[in-house]
Amino acid sequence: MATRTLVSPDISKRFDVLRTLLVVFVVGVHAEKGIQAYYTEIPDALRAFLVVVPHNIFRLCVPVFFSISGYLFYLTYKPTAAAYGKMVLKKTRTILFPYLLFNAITIALILIFNKAPYMGDIHGLRQDGILKFLLGVYRFPAVYPLWFLRDLYVYFLLAPVFYVVSVEIPRLGLLACWAVWMFVPQTGLAVELSGIFFFYAGCLFARTGADLDGLRRFTIPGIALGLVALGAVSYVEYFQGFPSYYHLFYRHDMIFGTLALWLLTGYPWLGRSRFLLSLSGTSFFVYLTHEPVLSYLIYATRYVFHPTSGTWVGVGYMALLTALTFALCTLLARLLVRFAPAVYAVATGSRQR
Repeated sequence: MATRTLVSPDISKRFDVLRTLLVVFVVGVHAEKGIQAYYTEIPDALRAFLVVVPHNIFRLCVPVFFSISGYLFYLTYKPTAAAYGKMVLKKTRTILFPYLLFNAITIALILIFNKAPYMGDIHGLRQDGILKFLLGVYRFPAVYPLWFLRDLYVYFLLAPVFYVVSVEIPRLGLLACWAVWMFVPQTGLAVELSGIFFFYAGCLFARTGADLDGLRRFTIPGIALGLVALGAVSYVEYFQGFPSYYHLFYRHDMIFGTLALWLLTGYPWLGRSRFLLSLSGTSFFVYLTHEPVLSYLIYATRYVFHPTSGTWVGVGYMALLTALTFALCTLLARLLVRFAPAVYAVATGSRQR
């Protein structure tokens, strides 16, 4: 049974809207590299913007993506060896292959040109080795934003473990995932654990048949809670930097922010936005290709102008980078869909919708 038939049309549209919106967030997070590349000193007002928007609001893309992935996956999950084998083959095609493909392309660019601007260079490649750059183990992959796919693939491989936990100790399992995320050191691990809580939460919602629209009556309090959490973590980062307790503020901001963002999609102006829905079909391709496009746009900026000072210049520059990167990647996706659908299908693991 198709997964989308198991959710209401309204919920399905909200997922599609989030797919587009969260990819915009991903691009927006990495657009800050443009500021880091050209600004020698960041004004206080611009720093405040960076703390609130890219560092916190935009980074909701990760927990929301993990939550949706876990939820949709476990709606149709079957705990059999045969189903597991088919699932692994499918996820290898749709997740692992695109992950390896775009890492390999970036590694090739580094080998040919000695660097990929703002992504990596030949010295780092020689130091860590091609295999680590390709697989992203014990370090970020060559296309570092793709670490999400690496972790997601690992979670799919561990699907039976999440399933058993959700059957035997569902709520205790959620608490355990929270504790692992909060307190287990990430240093020295082959992959991160930042998505484990949200992936399992999605699994739990699917397994228990939770009504995803059941909190609609708490929309205003939920959004207010998210704003309070955002204000708290932004205050700590802006005035104190990253003290030892910062991660507690940040990670709970991700929890409450995820709730607030989901509640926001309950409003038709966002959750049924025709514009965002029209872009959802190629959003995965945009995610795969945005990093090299964004990095080369930042590199090319030096030939046009130098954004070296000013708050509004910095905000405008990041917004322009985000919009232009998203537009170029979307245009490339649509050109491939029309004129080279086989290439698009291979690049995205046959994800064309």
